[in-house]
Amino acid sequence: MNQLSTTRAFFFLIWLSFQRQARAHLMVWISLGLLGLSLLIVGINTSAGRMSMAHWRMPRGKGLNQKERLQVFNAAASRVQPPGINVGPQIVLDGLDAAIVHGSGIFVFTDWVVFRLFATFLLPLWSIAFATEGLGREREANNLLWVLTRPIPRSAIFIAKYLALLPWCLLMNLGGFGLLCLAGGYHGRLAWTIYWPAVFWATLAFSALFHLMGACLRRSAIIALLYAFFLETVMGNMPGHFKRLSISFYTRCMMYDRVQEFGIGISPDQPNIFMSVSGTTACLVLAGVTVVGLIVGAMVFSRNEYLDVN
Repeated sequence: MNQLSTTRAFFFLIWLSFQRQARAHLMVWISLGLLGLSLLIVGINTSAGRMSMAHWRMPRGKGLNQKERLQVFNAAASRVQPPGINVGPQIVLDGLDAAIVHGSGIFVFTDWVVFRLFATFLLPLWSIAFATEGLGREREANNLLWVLTRPIPRSAIFIAKYLALLPWCLLMNLGGFGLLCLAGGYHGRLAWTIYWPAVFWATLAFSALFHLMGACLRRSAIIALLYAFFLETVMGNMPGHFKRLSISFYTRCMMYDRVQEFGIGISPDQPNIFMSVSGTTACLVLAGVTVVGLIVGAMVFSRNEYLDVN
């Protein structure tokens, strides 16, 4: 009977914590604002046809763009073509146009939206919005004492809080990424098909890490923001082995490996500097970060006295 009561209390705590996470707070509003701004920027560039290499100029900034080069090629080919025979140049022109405008879209969307905007900036920031609130909000609102007096082991409380915040993190990250992909048109939808598993595993790892910070630190959201901006955004793009301390590095490695399965030749610009690992290794690292974060967090939460709560 005691075991049944503990189990019921465990699941009730998950449901109660899930409901508390639904109450919007500052970080969630900031995340939603960034999502809206990102959707606006991606949608404008997609509508303007800039989600490809067609507008790129060679030499950069002053030469002809790719569309203009195709027009020059078409005009030159029509002058040298025998009268009445103009099918060949048009076929070549259509092929080049398809390769540049349509074929390059996934490369541009991946580099600009997926890697630069989402993986190293929005993904960790959106995870912070919910993951640090599982315990951090309870401590700041002085409600943690009520949680600690429940007839549940402290380690189970820590896991219950993680299970309650995880759906919100997945909704924010996968849902936000899906909306960005929809705003990117055809190439965005293709990017969703390719990259969503990496976003899923990265969300698990980020959520566990920031939830651990909530158990260790009173102002965990501030420390998590410093971590996200410094280690994920800055060091995650630096050469050398320092980037391997960032979760976003392994997220991008999974994406590079996954895109090869679709026959798309997207790879790091400088492989010797990026030093990518295999997709399997990256997935195992993200899963390991999740498990270790939960185990260490449960141990810390079980032993910490939390004398700063009323």
